[in-house]
Amino acid sequence: MAATLLLLPIVTNAQSADKQIQKIRDFYNTVQEQVKIGYNTENPIGTAVIDHVATYSAVGYIKGKTEVYTYLYDGEDTDDELFNTQQVVMIRENFERGPWQQYREYLYDPDTMEPIFCYFHDMNPDTGEFEDHRFYFSKGKLLKALPASSAPKAKSALNIANEMKAYGRSIFESSPLDLE
Repeated sequence: MAATLLLLPIVTNAQSADKQIQKIRDFYNTVQEQVKIGYNTENPIGTAVIDHVATYSAVGYIKGKTEVYTYLYDGEDTDDELFNTQQVVMIRENFERGPWQQYREYLYDPDTMEPIFCYFHDMNPDTGEFEDHRFYFSKGKLLKALPASSAPKAKSALNIANEMKAYGRSIFESSPLDLE
């Protein structure tokens, strides 16, 4: 009986984490559908696409693309500093150099602007094999890493996601939306 009572909080926390992860997955799927549809009056998702090309004498060229997807913050308080600003909801990055490829996605909670999901498809420099890593977060804490062996990389993923959020926001802040 005592062992059952000790396990109950662990099982409850696991169930709670599973529910949060399912909500994140559902939100991810919603955003993916909105991205496919593109901006319209019923689907207020904005997009900024930045193409990258760099040439290095020793390694050749690196080309890539960063896509920043945003929601227009349209709160009713016009004095709110966020009024009529773009809130980053998803960022996708894709880079390649010869056989090397890197693809990453970052998903953000549009209300809190906290990273809630990161997906990395990178080449392992030690093995030369491609690896997929998925990280689910809640309030800055890791809920789950897939594969589980990726967990030590979660803090780095969270830091990268936060840096990318700042980068994504800067794109829209440097060219503010003028609705007049």
